[in-house]
Amino acid sequence: RIGEPHCPEHGTVLAAQSVAQMVDHVLELPVETRLMILAPVVSDRKGEQSSLIDELRAQGFVRVRIDGAVHDIDALPALKKNIKHSIDVVIDRIKVRPDLRQRIAESFETALRHGNGRALAVDMDSGQGHVFSARLACPTCGHSSPELEPRLFSFNNPAGACPRCDGLGTISFFDPKRIAAFP
Repeated sequence: RIGEPHCPEHGTVLAAQSVAQMVDHVLELPVETRLMILAPVVSDRKGEQSSLIDELRAQGFVRVRIDGAVHDIDALPALKKNIKHSIDVVIDRIKVRPDLRQRIAESFETALRHGNGRALAVDMDSGQGHVFSARLACPTCGHSSPELEPRLFSFNNPAGACPRCDGLGTISFFDPKRIAAFP
């Protein structure tokens, strides 16, 4: 339970952040920086996502960011179902000021609720983004890990087994070039 999980791709420590830490990080940015607080709802998935868009519209959201471009929810481009898309809900657009601490905190709480524990703060001028996570997740790629507990390290429990090899250490596959068909 005292270990520190790391991202397998980037080597960074996976850490959960509180809403107060997220707000403090945003308030460290220069005053009057224009930010969008976003909730990532779809990350690189194929499909038209029309039911998701209808649900977001019914919940009262006005703007979404699709593949990096912000659109009004009533004037969205048609999404191709065979191409991977990323969709983020625009929760709030603000200018960083110390007196907006409560509004920023409420925006992050809403973003975490809709973004499955993840939120983004994107500088509207430079396009630079800051990824925040309320769970154990890598801020760069979003790889998440469950809380460390003894059953993850037990050879008798599949909870901690590698998802690729099911804990066996080898991967079995068929090589189509070596398969011989007999009459």
